[in-house]
Amino acid sequence: GLLFRELILTLAAALLASLLVAITLVPAWSAGHRLRSRAGLMAHPVRWLQTAHQWALRHLLQHPLLFLLPFLLALAAAIWGLDQQRRGFLPPTDEGQVWINLTADPGTPLADTDAAVQQIEALLAEDPRVRHVFSTVGGFVFGRTEYRSGNRASISVELKPDEQGRYDTTAWSHKLSGRIRELHLPGYRVRIRPARLRGVRTGRGDDDLSIRIQGPDLDTLSRLGDEVVARLQGLKGLRNLQHSYENRQMEVAIIPDRARLAALGLDPEHLALTLQAALDGLPAGNLLEDEHAVPIRLRIDGRRLSPEQLETLVVGNDAQGRPILLGTVARIVLERQPAQIVRDQQQRIVEISASLAGQADRLAIQRGIEERLAELKLPEGYVLYDGGSLEHLKQGQRTGLLLALLALFLVFTVLAVQYESLRNPLVILLTAPFALIGVALGIMLTGTSLTMPVWLGLIMLAGIVVNNAIVLVEQIELLRQNGTSKRQAILQAARQRLRPILMTTLTTVLGMLPLALGVGEGSELLQPLALVIVWGLGFSLLVTPLLAPLFYHLLHRAHAEPTHRPGSTPA
Repeated sequence: GLLFRELILTLAAALLASLLVAITLVPAWSAGHRLRSRAGLMAHPVRWLQTAHQWALRHLLQHPLLFLLPFLLALAAAIWGLDQQRRGFLPPTDEGQVWINLTADPGTPLADTDAAVQQIEALLAEDPRVRHVFSTVGGFVFGRTEYRSGNRASISVELKPDEQGRYDTTAWSHKLSGRIRELHLPGYRVRIRPARLRGVRTGRGDDDLSIRIQGPDLDTLSRLGDEVVARLQGLKGLRNLQHSYENRQMEVAIIPDRARLAALGLDPEHLALTLQAALDGLPAGNLLEDEHAVPIRLRIDGRRLSPEQLETLVVGNDAQGRPILLGTVARIVLERQPAQIVRDQQQRIVEISASLAGQADRLAIQRGIEERLAELKLPEGYVLYDGGSLEHLKQGQRTGLLLALLALFLVFTVLAVQYESLRNPLVILLTAPFALIGVALGIMLTGTSLTMPVWLGLIMLAGIVVNNAIVLVEQIELLRQNGTSKRQAILQAARQRLRPILMTTLTTVLGMLPLALGVGEGSELLQPLALVIVWGLGFSLLVTPLLAPLFYHLLHRAHAEPTHRPGSTPA
Protein backbone atom coordinates (compact mmCIF):
# COMPACT_ATOMS: atom_id res chain seq x y z
CA GLY A 1 0.00 0.00 0.00
CA LEU A 2 2.84 2.44 0.77
CA LEU A 3 4.57 1.74 -2.55
CA PHE A 4 1.56 2.01 -4.86
CA ARG A 5 -0.81 4.36 -3.02
CA GLU A 6 -0.16 7.30 -5.36
CA LEU A 7 -0.72 5.08 -8.42
CA ILE A 8 -4.06 3.78 -7.12
CA LEU A 9 -5.28 7.24 -6.07
CA THR A 10 -4.37 8.65 -9.50
CA LEU A 11 -6.22 5.85 -11.30
CA ALA A 12 -9.28 6.18 -9.07
CA ALA A 13 -9.43 9.96 -9.58
CA ALA A 14 -8.98 9.61 -13.35
CA LEU A 15 -11.74 6.99 -13.61
CA LEU A 16 -14.15 9.10 -11.56
CA ALA A 17 -13.41 12.12 -13.75
CA SER A 18 -13.94 10.07 -16.93
CA LEU A 19 -17.27 8.81 -15.55
CA LEU A 20 -18.47 12.37 -14.99
CA VAL A 21 -17.32 13.39 -18.48
CA ALA A 22 -19.01 10.35 -20.06
CA ILE A 23 -22.43 11.01 -18.50
CA THR A 24 -22.42 14.83 -18.86
CA LEU A 25 -20.15 16.37 -21.49
CA VAL A 26 -20.16 13.56 -24.07
CA PRO A 27 -23.99 13.50 -24.44
CA ALA A 28 -24.07 17.30 -24.57
CA TRP A 29 -21.43 17.46 -27.29
CA SER A 30 -23.06 14.66 -29.27
CA ALA A 31 -26.45 16.39 -29.21
CA GLY A 32 -25.05 19.36 -31.12
CA HIS A 33 -23.36 17.39 -33.89
CA ARG A 34 -24.77 15.30 -36.67
CA LEU A 35 -22.88 12.02 -36.73
CA ARG A 36 -21.78 10.66 -40.10
CA SER A 37 -20.64 7.14 -40.70
CA ARG A 38 -17.10 6.88 -42.08
CA ALA A 39 -15.53 3.70 -43.31
CA GLY A 40 -11.97 4.46 -42.27
CA LEU A 41 -8.80 2.47 -42.85
CA MET A 42 -9.81 -0.35 -40.51
CA ALA A 43 -13.24 -0.95 -42.04
CA HIS A 44 -12.26 -3.99 -44.14
CA PRO A 45 -10.21 -5.75 -41.40
CA VAL A 46 -13.06 -5.21 -38.92
CA ARG A 47 -15.62 -6.64 -41.36
CA TRP A 48 -13.37 -9.65 -41.94
CA LEU A 49 -13.07 -10.16 -38.18
CA GLN A 50 -16.83 -9.86 -37.76
CA THR A 51 -17.41 -12.51 -40.43
CA ALA A 52 -14.85 -14.89 -38.90
CA HIS A 53 -16.28 -14.27 -35.43
CA GLN A 54 -19.84 -15.01 -36.58
CA TRP A 55 -18.70 -18.28 -38.20
CA ALA A 56 -16.85 -19.39 -35.07
CA LEU A 57 -19.70 -18.39 -32.78
CA ARG A 58 -22.30 -20.36 -34.74
CA HIS A 59 -20.24 -23.54 -34.45
CA LEU A 60 -19.48 -22.86 -30.80
CA LEU A 61 -23.16 -22.47 -29.87
CA GLN A 62 -23.94 -25.84 -31.48
CA HIS A 63 -21.41 -27.69 -29.25
CA PRO A 64 -20.75 -25.37 -26.27
CA LEU A 65 -19.31 -27.92 -23.85
CA LEU A 66 -16.97 -29.37 -26.46
CA PHE A 67 -15.46 -25.94 -27.12
CA LEU A 68 -15.35 -25.01 -23.42
CA LEU A 69 -13.18 -28.01 -22.45
CA PRO A 70 -9.92 -26.79 -24.12
CA PHE A 71 -10.27 -23.41 -22.42
CA LEU A 72 -10.72 -25.09 -19.03
CA LEU A 73 -7.64 -27.24 -19.61
CA ALA A 74 -5.63 -24.18 -20.68
CA LEU A 75 -6.79 -22.32 -17.54
CA ALA A 76 -5.69 -25.23 -15.32
CA ALA A 77 -2.31 -25.32 -17.08
CA ALA A 78 -1.94 -21.53 -16.63
CA ILE A 79 -2.62 -21.76 -12.88
CA TRP A 80 -0.09 -24.60 -12.57
CA GLY A 81 2.47 -22.65 -14.61
CA LEU A 82 2.06 -19.54 -12.43
CA ASP A 83 2.53 -21.67 -9.32
CA GLN A 84 5.90 -22.87 -10.67
CA GLN A 85 7.25 -19.37 -11.36
CA ARG A 86 9.91 -17.66 -9.31
CA ARG A 87 8.66 -15.58 -6.43
CA GLY A 88 9.88 -12.41 -4.80
CA PHE A 89 8.61 -9.44 -2.84
CA LEU A 90 9.67 -6.73 -5.28
CA PRO A 91 11.33 -6.94 -8.71
CA PRO A 92 15.05 -6.15 -8.73
CA THR A 93 15.63 -2.46 -9.37
CA ASP A 94 18.77 -1.00 -10.90
CA GLU A 95 19.69 2.43 -9.54
CA GLY A 96 23.30 2.31 -10.62
CA GLN A 97 24.70 2.07 -7.10
CA VAL A 98 26.95 -0.70 -5.75
CA TRP A 99 28.15 -1.35 -2.20
CA ILE A 100 31.57 -2.90 -1.54
CA ASN A 101 32.15 -4.13 2.02
CA LEU A 102 35.71 -4.95 3.11
CA THR A 103 36.47 -6.97 6.27
CA ALA A 104 40.02 -7.80 7.33
CA ASP A 105 41.28 -10.27 9.91
CA PRO A 106 40.79 -9.16 13.54
CA GLY A 107 43.60 -6.95 14.77
CA THR A 108 44.47 -5.56 11.35
CA PRO A 109 45.75 -1.98 11.78
CA LEU A 110 43.67 0.84 10.39
CA ALA A 111 46.54 1.90 8.10
CA ASP A 112 46.64 -1.54 6.46
CA THR A 113 42.86 -1.52 5.90
CA ASP A 114 43.13 1.96 4.37
CA ALA A 115 45.91 0.77 2.06
CA ALA A 116 43.72 -2.10 0.80
CA VAL A 117 40.83 0.33 0.21
CA GLN A 118 43.15 2.62 -1.76
CA GLN A 119 44.05 -0.27 -4.07
CA ILE A 120 40.34 -0.87 -4.78
CA GLU A 121 39.79 2.88 -5.27
CA ALA A 122 42.62 2.94 -7.83
CA LEU A 123 40.92 0.06 -9.64
CA LEU A 124 37.63 1.96 -9.68
CA ALA A 125 39.32 5.15 -10.91
CA GLU A 126 40.40 3.30 -14.08
CA ASP A 127 36.82 2.23 -14.87
CA PRO A 128 35.03 4.66 -17.24
CA ARG A 129 31.64 3.47 -15.94
CA VAL A 130 32.31 4.83 -12.43
CA ARG A 131 30.93 8.30 -11.67
CA HIS A 132 31.47 8.73 -7.92
CA VAL A 133 33.22 6.77 -5.16
CA PHE A 134 32.74 7.34 -1.41
CA SER A 135 34.78 5.29 1.09
CA THR A 136 34.44 4.83 4.85
CA VAL A 137 37.44 3.21 6.57
CA GLY A 138 37.67 2.13 10.21
CA GLY A 139 34.08 1.13 10.88
CA PHE A 140 30.66 2.17 9.65
CA VAL A 141 27.83 4.57 10.48
CA PHE A 142 24.26 3.32 10.99
CA GLY A 143 21.79 6.15 11.50
CA ARG A 144 23.27 8.36 14.22
CA THR A 145 25.39 5.56 15.66
CA GLU A 146 29.07 5.23 14.82
CA TYR A 147 30.81 1.84 15.04
CA ARG A 148 34.61 1.93 15.11
CA SER A 149 36.57 -1.06 13.91
CA GLY A 150 40.00 -0.77 12.28
CA ASN A 151 39.49 -3.88 10.13
CA ARG A 152 36.24 -2.80 8.43
CA ALA A 153 35.60 -0.51 5.47
CA SER A 154 32.86 0.17 2.94
CA ILE A 155 32.86 1.78 -0.51
CA SER A 156 29.81 3.26 -2.23
CA VAL A 157 30.09 3.35 -6.03
CA GLU A 158 27.76 5.26 -8.34
CA LEU A 159 27.80 4.18 -12.00
CA LYS A 160 27.16 6.01 -15.23
CA PRO A 161 24.48 4.61 -17.55
CA ASP A 162 25.57 2.92 -20.76
CA GLU A 163 24.61 4.03 -24.26
CA GLN A 164 21.14 2.45 -23.88
CA GLY A 165 20.58 4.26 -20.59
CA ARG A 166 20.95 1.09 -18.47
CA TYR A 167 23.26 0.48 -15.52
CA ASP A 168 23.35 -3.35 -15.38
CA THR A 169 24.95 -3.26 -11.95
CA THR A 170 24.75 -7.04 -11.51
CA ALA A 171 26.99 -7.78 -14.51
CA TRP A 172 29.31 -4.92 -13.55
CA SER A 173 29.60 -6.30 -10.00
CA HIS A 174 30.60 -9.73 -11.35
CA LYS A 175 33.40 -8.19 -13.43
CA LEU A 176 34.60 -6.07 -10.52
CA SER A 177 34.69 -9.12 -8.24
CA GLY A 178 37.07 -10.86 -10.64
CA ARG A 179 39.31 -7.79 -10.89
CA ILE A 180 39.50 -7.47 -7.10
CA ARG A 181 40.52 -11.13 -6.82
CA GLU A 182 43.45 -10.31 -9.10
CA LEU A 183 44.70 -7.79 -6.51
CA HIS A 184 45.49 -10.70 -4.15
CA LEU A 185 44.47 -9.14 -0.83
CA PRO A 186 45.29 -11.87 1.73
CA GLY A 187 43.32 -11.70 4.97
CA TYR A 188 40.55 -9.54 3.44
CA ARG A 189 36.98 -10.59 2.65
CA VAL A 190 35.34 -8.45 -0.03
CA ARG A 191 31.57 -8.55 -0.58
CA ILE A 192 29.94 -6.72 -3.49
CA ARG A 193 26.19 -6.21 -3.89
CA PRO A 194 24.01 -3.80 -5.90
CA ALA A 195 22.07 -1.33 -3.77
CA ARG A 196 18.42 -2.13 -3.16
CA LEU A 197 15.42 0.17 -3.52
CA ARG A 198 15.92 3.04 -1.11
CA GLY A 199 13.65 3.14 1.92
CA VAL A 200 12.24 -0.38 1.35
CA ARG A 201 13.05 -3.18 3.76
CA THR A 202 11.29 -6.51 3.34
CA GLY A 203 12.58 -7.99 6.60
CA ARG A 204 14.11 -7.15 9.95
CA GLY A 205 17.63 -7.81 8.64
CA ASP A 206 19.79 -5.48 6.58
CA ASP A 207 20.27 -7.89 3.66
CA ASP A 208 17.98 -9.80 1.29
CA LEU A 209 17.93 -12.96 3.41
CA SER A 210 18.12 -13.18 7.19
CA ILE A 211 18.20 -16.28 9.39
CA ARG A 212 18.48 -15.84 13.16
CA ILE A 213 19.44 -18.11 16.03
CA GLN A 214 18.51 -16.99 19.53
CA GLY A 215 20.38 -18.14 22.61
CA PRO A 216 22.20 -16.97 25.76
CA ASP A 217 25.90 -17.73 25.09
CA LEU A 218 27.86 -15.66 22.55
CA ASP A 219 30.49 -18.32 21.89
CA THR A 220 27.81 -20.92 21.14
CA LEU A 221 25.96 -18.47 18.89
CA SER A 222 29.19 -17.73 17.01
CA ARG A 223 29.88 -21.45 16.56
CA LEU A 224 26.33 -22.05 15.29
CA GLY A 225 26.70 -19.10 12.90
CA ASP A 226 29.90 -20.63 11.47
CA GLU A 227 28.15 -23.99 11.04
CA VAL A 228 25.10 -22.51 9.28
CA VAL A 229 27.30 -20.47 6.90
CA ALA A 230 29.34 -23.61 6.09
CA ARG A 231 26.16 -25.61 5.37
CA LEU A 232 24.73 -22.93 3.07
CA GLN A 233 27.92 -22.34 1.08
CA GLY A 234 27.41 -23.23 -2.59
CA LEU A 235 23.61 -22.91 -2.53
CA LYS A 236 22.57 -21.55 -5.93
CA GLY A 237 21.26 -17.99 -5.78
CA LEU A 238 22.96 -17.06 -2.47
CA ARG A 239 25.83 -14.59 -2.33
CA ASN A 240 27.79 -12.76 0.38
CA LEU A 241 27.05 -15.27 3.13
CA GLN A 242 28.11 -14.04 6.56
CA HIS A 243 27.00 -13.94 10.17
CA SER A 244 27.01 -11.11 12.69
CA TYR A 245 29.82 -12.48 14.87
CA GLU A 246 32.40 -13.08 12.13
CA ASN A 247 34.04 -9.77 12.95
CA ARG A 248 35.76 -10.15 16.34
CA GLN A 249 38.25 -7.96 18.12
CA MET A 250 40.69 -8.39 21.00
CA GLU A 251 39.34 -7.17 24.29
CA VAL A 252 40.99 -6.81 27.72
CA ALA A 253 38.97 -8.76 30.30
CA ILE A 254 39.58 -7.98 33.99
CA ILE A 255 38.26 -10.78 36.23
CA PRO A 256 38.31 -9.71 39.92
CA ASP A 257 39.16 -12.11 42.75
CA ARG A 258 36.25 -11.35 45.06
CA ALA A 259 37.69 -13.25 48.03
CA ARG A 260 40.98 -11.35 47.78
CA LEU A 261 39.14 -8.02 47.46
CA ALA A 262 37.05 -8.76 50.55
CA ALA A 263 40.15 -9.71 52.56
CA LEU A 264 41.78 -6.36 51.69
CA GLY A 265 38.63 -4.37 52.41
CA LEU A 266 37.87 -3.48 48.78
CA ASP A 267 34.70 -4.06 46.77
CA PRO A 268 34.15 -4.57 42.97
CA GLU A 269 32.43 -1.19 42.65
CA HIS A 270 35.50 0.65 43.96
CA LEU A 271 37.65 -1.37 41.55
CA ALA A 272 35.38 -0.48 38.62
CA LEU A 273 35.51 3.26 39.43
CA THR A 274 39.29 3.16 39.66
CA LEU A 275 39.55 1.42 36.27
CA GLN A 276 37.15 3.91 34.73
CA ALA A 277 39.29 6.80 35.97
CA ALA A 278 42.46 5.15 34.65
CA LEU A 279 41.17 4.06 31.24
CA ASP A 280 38.36 6.44 30.31
CA GLY A 281 38.81 9.33 32.73
CA LEU A 282 36.37 11.12 35.03
CA PRO A 283 34.52 14.41 34.39
CA ALA A 284 36.33 17.27 36.13
CA GLY A 285 34.22 20.29 35.16
CA ASN A 286 34.21 22.57 32.10
CA LEU A 287 36.62 25.13 30.67
CA LEU A 288 34.94 28.28 29.36
CA GLU A 289 36.61 29.42 26.17
CA ASP A 290 35.03 32.15 24.02
CA GLU A 291 31.64 31.51 25.61
CA HIS A 292 31.91 27.82 24.74
CA ALA A 293 32.09 25.14 27.43
CA VAL A 294 34.82 22.55 26.83
CA PRO A 295 34.44 19.43 29.00
CA ILE A 296 37.48 18.38 31.05
CA ARG A 297 38.26 14.73 31.78
CA LEU A 298 40.88 13.60 34.30
CA ARG A 299 42.81 10.45 33.46
CA ILE A 300 46.29 8.91 33.77
CA ASP A 301 48.76 10.92 31.63
CA GLY A 302 46.69 10.47 28.44
CA ARG A 303 48.36 7.22 27.34
CA ARG A 304 46.73 3.87 26.63
CA LEU A 305 47.76 1.25 29.18
CA SER A 306 48.88 -2.18 28.03
CA PRO A 307 47.78 -5.32 29.93
CA GLU A 308 51.22 -5.46 31.60
CA GLN A 309 50.92 -1.84 32.74
CA LEU A 310 47.42 -2.48 34.04
CA GLU A 311 48.79 -5.10 36.41
CA THR A 312 50.88 -2.38 38.15
CA LEU A 313 47.93 0.01 38.47
CA VAL A 314 47.35 1.04 42.10
CA VAL A 315 43.71 0.44 43.08
CA GLY A 316 43.92 1.15 46.82
CA ASN A 317 45.87 0.69 50.06
CA ASP A 318 45.84 -2.12 52.60
CA ALA A 319 45.58 -1.76 56.37
CA GLN A 320 49.29 -0.96 56.68
CA GLY A 321 49.02 1.74 53.98
CA ARG A 322 50.87 -0.26 51.36
CA PRO A 323 49.61 0.11 47.75
CA ILE A 324 47.45 -2.65 46.31
CA LEU A 325 48.22 -3.46 42.66
CA LEU A 326 45.50 -4.54 40.24
CA GLY A 327 47.43 -7.69 39.32
CA THR A 328 47.19 -8.94 42.93
CA VAL A 329 43.37 -8.72 43.12
CA ALA A 330 42.31 -9.50 39.52
CA ARG A 331 43.24 -11.60 36.55
CA ILE A 332 43.90 -9.71 33.29
CA VAL A 333 43.46 -11.62 30.02
CA LEU A 334 43.05 -10.82 26.32
CA GLU A 335 39.89 -12.32 24.77
CA ARG A 336 38.39 -12.30 21.30
CA GLN A 337 34.92 -10.79 21.53
CA PRO A 338 32.32 -9.81 18.91
CA ALA A 339 32.55 -6.24 17.65
CA GLN A 340 28.89 -5.84 18.64
CA ILE A 341 26.23 -7.93 20.33
CA VAL A 342 23.09 -8.30 18.22
CA ARG A 343 19.72 -8.57 19.96
CA ASP A 344 16.16 -9.19 18.86
CA GLN A 345 13.42 -8.38 21.36
CA GLN A 346 16.07 -8.02 24.07
CA GLN A 347 17.40 -11.55 23.40
CA ARG A 348 20.89 -12.33 22.10
CA ILE A 349 20.96 -13.65 18.54
CA VAL A 350 23.35 -14.45 15.74
CA GLU A 351 22.12 -13.26 12.34
CA ILE A 352 23.12 -15.16 9.19
CA SER A 353 22.58 -12.89 6.19
CA ALA A 354 23.04 -13.21 2.44
CA SER A 355 22.29 -11.42 -0.80
CA LEU A 356 20.16 -12.99 -3.53
CA ALA A 357 20.98 -13.12 -7.23
CA GLY A 358 18.94 -10.73 -9.37
CA GLN A 359 16.41 -13.29 -10.64
CA ALA A 360 16.60 -15.76 -7.74
CA ASP A 361 13.46 -17.61 -6.64
CA ARG A 362 13.13 -16.76 -2.97
CA LEU A 363 10.84 -19.70 -2.15
CA ALA A 364 13.09 -22.17 -3.99
CA ILE A 365 16.08 -20.85 -2.06
CA GLN A 366 14.11 -21.18 1.16
CA ARG A 367 13.38 -24.82 0.38
CA GLY A 368 17.10 -25.39 -0.28
CA ILE A 369 17.96 -23.74 3.05
CA GLU A 370 15.47 -25.92 4.91
CA GLU A 371 16.95 -29.06 3.33
CA ARG A 372 20.53 -28.11 4.26
CA LEU A 373 19.62 -27.10 7.81
CA ALA A 374 17.32 -30.06 8.47
CA GLU A 375 20.07 -31.96 10.33
CA LEU A 376 21.39 -28.94 12.24
CA LYS A 377 21.29 -29.80 15.95
CA LEU A 378 20.71 -26.84 18.24
CA PRO A 379 21.62 -27.00 21.94
CA GLU A 380 18.84 -26.74 24.47
CA GLY A 381 17.63 -23.17 24.82
CA TYR A 382 18.54 -22.14 21.24
CA VAL A 383 15.93 -21.40 18.55
CA LEU A 384 16.36 -20.89 14.77
CA TYR A 385 13.84 -18.69 12.97
CA ASP A 386 13.42 -16.55 9.86
CA GLY A 387 14.50 -12.94 10.05
CA GLY A 388 11.27 -11.70 8.46
CA SER A 389 11.89 -11.51 4.69
CA LEU A 390 10.23 -14.84 3.88
CA GLU A 391 7.30 -14.10 6.16
CA HIS A 392 6.81 -10.74 4.43
CA LEU A 393 6.82 -12.52 1.07
CA LYS A 394 4.19 -15.08 2.14
CA GLN A 395 2.08 -12.42 3.80
CA GLY A 396 2.25 -10.25 0.68
CA GLN A 397 1.12 -13.14 -1.52
CA ARG A 398 -1.76 -13.95 0.82
CA THR A 399 -2.79 -10.30 0.83
CA GLY A 400 -2.55 -10.09 -2.96
CA LEU A 401 -4.74 -13.16 -3.43
CA LEU A 402 -7.26 -11.87 -0.90
CA LEU A 403 -7.44 -8.46 -2.59
CA ALA A 404 -7.86 -10.04 -6.05
CA LEU A 405 -10.78 -12.13 -4.77
CA LEU A 406 -12.21 -9.06 -3.03
CA ALA A 407 -11.97 -7.10 -6.29
CA LEU A 408 -13.91 -9.80 -8.13
CA PHE A 409 -16.52 -9.88 -5.35
CA LEU A 410 -17.00 -6.09 -5.52
CA VAL A 411 -17.36 -6.25 -9.31
CA PHE A 412 -19.94 -9.02 -8.90
CA THR A 413 -21.79 -6.98 -6.26
CA VAL A 414 -22.01 -3.89 -8.47
CA LEU A 415 -23.30 -5.95 -11.41
CA ALA A 416 -25.81 -7.82 -9.24
CA VAL A 417 -27.25 -4.51 -7.95
CA GLN A 418 -27.49 -3.12 -11.49
CA TYR A 419 -29.14 -6.19 -12.97
CA GLU A 420 -31.15 -7.15 -9.87
CA SER A 421 -30.22 -10.69 -10.80
CA LEU A 422 -27.31 -13.10 -10.32
CA ARG A 423 -27.38 -14.78 -13.72
CA ASN A 424 -25.95 -12.04 -15.94
CA PRO A 425 -23.29 -10.95 -13.38
CA LEU A 426 -22.23 -14.60 -13.21
CA VAL A 427 -21.96 -14.73 -17.01
CA ILE A 428 -19.76 -11.63 -16.97
CA LEU A 429 -17.62 -12.79 -14.09
CA LEU A 430 -16.98 -16.28 -15.48
CA THR A 431 -15.00 -14.79 -18.36
CA ALA A 432 -12.53 -13.01 -16.04
CA PRO A 433 -10.44 -16.03 -14.86
CA PHE A 434 -9.54 -16.99 -18.44
CA ALA A 435 -7.40 -13.83 -18.67
CA LEU A 436 -4.98 -15.77 -16.44
CA ILE A 437 -4.03 -17.80 -19.52
CA GLY A 438 -2.64 -14.68 -21.18
CA VAL A 439 -1.02 -13.56 -17.92
CA ALA A 440 0.73 -16.94 -17.54
CA LEU A 441 1.97 -16.81 -21.14
CA GLY A 442 3.35 -13.30 -20.66
CA ILE A 443 5.08 -14.08 -17.37
CA MET A 444 6.64 -17.32 -18.61
CA LEU A 445 7.79 -15.89 -21.94
CA THR A 446 9.36 -12.82 -20.34
CA GLY A 447 10.77 -14.69 -17.32
CA THR A 448 9.03 -12.34 -14.87
CA SER A 449 8.96 -13.32 -11.20
CA LEU A 450 5.75 -13.32 -9.18
CA THR A 451 6.21 -10.12 -7.17
CA MET A 452 3.86 -7.62 -5.56
CA PRO A 453 3.45 -5.54 -8.78
CA VAL A 454 2.18 -8.73 -10.46
CA TRP A 455 -0.46 -9.15 -7.75
CA LEU A 456 -1.40 -5.49 -8.09
CA GLY A 457 -1.75 -6.00 -11.84
CA LEU A 458 -4.07 -8.97 -11.24
CA ILE A 459 -6.21 -6.85 -8.90
CA MET A 460 -6.49 -4.12 -11.53
CA LEU A 461 -7.10 -6.69 -14.27
CA ALA A 462 -10.06 -8.10 -12.34
CA GLY A 463 -11.83 -4.76 -12.69
CA ILE A 464 -10.79 -4.06 -16.29
CA VAL A 465 -11.22 -7.41 -18.01
CA VAL A 466 -14.98 -7.61 -17.31
CA ASN A 467 -15.70 -4.48 -19.40
CA ASN A 468 -15.80 -6.40 -22.68
CA ALA A 469 -18.25 -8.96 -21.29
CA ILE A 470 -20.42 -6.15 -19.86
CA VAL A 471 -20.63 -4.47 -23.26
CA LEU A 472 -21.59 -7.74 -24.94
CA VAL A 473 -24.12 -8.99 -22.38
CA GLU A 474 -25.76 -5.57 -22.17
CA GLN A 475 -26.33 -5.55 -25.94
CA ILE A 476 -27.77 -9.09 -25.83
CA GLU A 477 -30.22 -8.01 -23.12
CA LEU A 478 -31.30 -4.97 -25.14
CA LEU A 479 -32.01 -7.10 -28.20
CA ARG A 480 -33.89 -9.73 -26.20
CA GLN A 481 -35.99 -7.01 -24.55
CA ASN A 482 -37.06 -5.94 -28.05
CA GLY A 483 -38.28 -9.48 -28.79
CA THR A 484 -35.27 -11.03 -30.54
CA SER A 485 -34.70 -14.72 -29.88
CA LYS A 486 -31.84 -15.72 -27.63
CA ARG A 487 -29.64 -17.27 -30.33
CA GLN A 488 -30.22 -14.45 -32.78
CA ALA A 489 -29.64 -11.84 -30.06
CA ILE A 490 -26.30 -13.46 -29.20
CA LEU A 491 -25.12 -13.48 -32.82
CA GLN A 492 -26.35 -9.96 -33.56
CA ALA A 493 -24.91 -8.47 -30.37
CA ALA A 494 -21.57 -10.17 -30.98
CA ARG A 495 -21.38 -8.57 -34.43
CA GLN A 496 -22.43 -5.12 -33.25
CA ARG A 497 -20.19 -5.01 -30.15
CA LEU A 498 -17.03 -6.48 -31.68
CA ARG A 499 -15.75 -3.10 -32.87
CA PRO A 500 -16.22 -1.29 -29.50
CA ILE A 501 -14.54 -4.25 -27.76
CA LEU A 502 -11.58 -3.99 -30.12
CA MET A 503 -11.34 -0.22 -29.62
CA THR A 504 -11.48 -0.21 -25.81
CA THR A 505 -9.10 -3.14 -25.39
CA LEU A 506 -6.52 -2.05 -27.96
CA THR A 507 -6.38 1.51 -26.60
CA THR A 508 -5.73 0.19 -23.08
CA VAL A 509 -3.13 -2.32 -24.27
CA LEU A 510 -1.30 0.21 -26.45
CA GLY A 511 -1.37 2.78 -23.64
CA MET A 512 0.33 0.29 -21.27
CA LEU A 513 2.78 -1.00 -23.88
CA PRO A 514 5.64 1.51 -23.24
CA LEU A 515 5.63 0.62 -19.55
CA ALA A 516 5.45 -3.11 -20.34
CA LEU A 517 8.51 -2.76 -22.59
CA GLY A 518 10.46 -1.18 -19.72
CA VAL A 519 10.98 2.15 -21.48
CA GLY A 520 12.41 4.81 -19.17
CA GLU A 521 14.57 4.90 -16.06
CA GLY A 522 13.09 3.26 -12.97
CA SER A 523 10.50 1.28 -14.93
CA GLU A 524 11.53 -2.04 -13.34
CA LEU A 525 9.12 -1.58 -10.43
CA LEU A 526 5.95 -1.15 -12.53
CA GLN A 527 6.90 -3.21 -15.59
CA PRO A 528 5.44 -6.48 -14.16
CA LEU A 529 2.14 -4.67 -13.51
CA ALA A 530 1.97 -3.48 -17.12
CA LEU A 531 2.91 -6.94 -18.43
CA VAL A 532 0.01 -8.51 -16.52
CA ILE A 533 -2.50 -6.00 -17.89
CA VAL A 534 -1.19 -6.11 -21.49
CA TRP A 535 -1.07 -9.92 -21.74
CA GLY A 536 -4.27 -10.44 -19.73
CA LEU A 537 -6.30 -7.94 -21.74
CA GLY A 538 -4.74 -9.06 -25.01
CA PHE A 539 -5.77 -12.66 -24.42
CA SER A 540 -9.22 -11.66 -23.14
CA LEU A 541 -9.71 -9.82 -26.45
CA LEU A 542 -9.46 -13.21 -28.14
CA VAL A 543 -11.58 -15.26 -25.76
CA THR A 544 -14.21 -12.89 -24.27
CA PRO A 545 -16.14 -12.42 -27.57
CA LEU A 546 -16.42 -16.23 -27.67
CA LEU A 547 -16.75 -17.20 -24.01
CA ALA A 548 -19.22 -14.49 -22.92
CA PRO A 549 -21.83 -15.59 -25.54
CA LEU A 550 -21.10 -19.23 -24.65
CA PHE A 551 -21.71 -18.73 -20.90
CA TYR A 552 -24.80 -16.64 -21.65
CA HIS A 553 -26.14 -19.45 -23.82
CA LEU A 554 -25.49 -22.09 -21.15
CA LEU A 555 -26.84 -20.16 -18.16
CA HIS A 556 -29.98 -18.98 -19.98
CA ARG A 557 -31.00 -22.38 -21.38
CA ALA A 558 -33.92 -22.70 -19.00
CA HIS A 559 -34.98 -19.08 -19.57
CA ALA A 560 -35.41 -18.60 -23.28
CA GLU A 561 -37.84 -15.69 -22.87
CA PRO A 562 -36.47 -12.18 -22.61
CA THR A 563 -35.43 -11.36 -19.06
CA HIS A 564 -36.46 -8.25 -17.20
CA ARG A 565 -33.80 -5.60 -17.31
CA PRO A 566 -34.53 -2.69 -14.94
CA GLY A 567 -31.82 -0.41 -16.26
CA SER A 568 -28.68 -0.17 -18.31
CA THR A 569 -25.29 -1.13 -16.95
CA PRO A 570 -22.50 1.38 -17.58
CA ALA A 571 -19.69 -0.19 -19.58
